[in-house]
Amino acid sequence: MNKLTISAYLALIYGIGLICFETFVNWGQWQWWPFWLVDYVAAFFLILGGFALLRKKDQGPKLLCAGWGFTLAMLWMSLAGNISNGMDPNRDDRVLGLYLGLTLFSIILSLTGLIFALANNKKQS
Repeated sequence: MNKLTISAYLALIYGIGLICFETFVNWGQWQWWPFWLVDYVAAFFLILGGFALLRKKDQGPKLLCAGWGFTLAMLWMSLAGNISNGMDPNRDDRVLGLYLGLTLFSIILSLTGLIFALANNKKQS
């Protein structure tokens, strides 16, 4: 299995996990809509890119890179905002104080997925 395929599987798993996590964290206390909608957009692009690549579509690698890049930028802004403005106490309680750790893990995962997606093997081109 090459790096591009690994990136596609990571995108599918992470995209589905992001939808589940975002819904869990916000259920019953939804924030202002742009703050939660961006997570669903990121998940959509990851899932779309992962499926497109695994189905051997020509646009698969580009969609996958776009999905990982968008997700990485979104997570970076979330981390910076939470460090600068402080944690949302409701959100922090609902994820047992692990929000920053999960965000840092997600940034590392997204960066890894992006690097793997950019390492387009000659077999896939």
